[in-house]
Amino acid sequence: MKLPHYNLTKIHRSARFAVSWCALLLIASLPVHAVAAGPSASEYAIKAAIIFKIAKFVSWPEQAFTGQSEPLTVCVQKNDPITTAMSELNGKSIHGRVFSVQQIDENTTNHDGCQILFLSNTHREQQLVLLSKATGQPVLTIGDNAQFINHGGIIGLNIEQNHVQFSINIAASETAGLDISAQLLQLAKITGIQQGM
Repeated sequence: MKLPHYNLTKIHRSARFAVSWCALLLIASLPVHAVAAGPSASEYAIKAAIIFKIAKFVSWPEQAFTGQSEPLTVCVQKNDPITTAMSELNGKSIHGRVFSVQQIDENTTNHDGCQILFLSNTHREQQLVLLSKATGQPVLTIGDNAQFINHGGIIGLNIEQNHVQFSINIAASETAGLDISAQLLQLAKITGIQQGM
């Protein structure tokens, strides 16, 4: 018996989601050298891949975009070591939107047009200013160390004992109006949970 088109589409989406989740689980659990695309792959390439995978498990409110054709934009600080690795992901698709990478000038203190904001610890002063201005906005803030979430960031990436790990600040994600999937939450260290929840 032939399944209706709707059900086939739904099954296809579910299967694609399961594959993406398994891929994220695999990346998050493997040693850094196993995650790397080759012997010369850097920590930055690994973090870029993780950021891209994480974005697939986050939903943004409608007001985060000006229209259906607007890309999903990740902003990185100019001259940050991750810039090259992130730029290689330009043009890929997430949630039906083109994944676009923008560089933020070192003097920039706003995050306009960014749905994802990666803030490196190598630009500490700018990191804190941008993070402060992004608080409460529909922007997924990601930092490259576990302490990032203690300053109000949403996701902190960390390489510990040769494994990629990440922490999620639930309170910060809720303030930003972002919906993070339960599958992603299962893989992370969670902070910022309201008492009585």
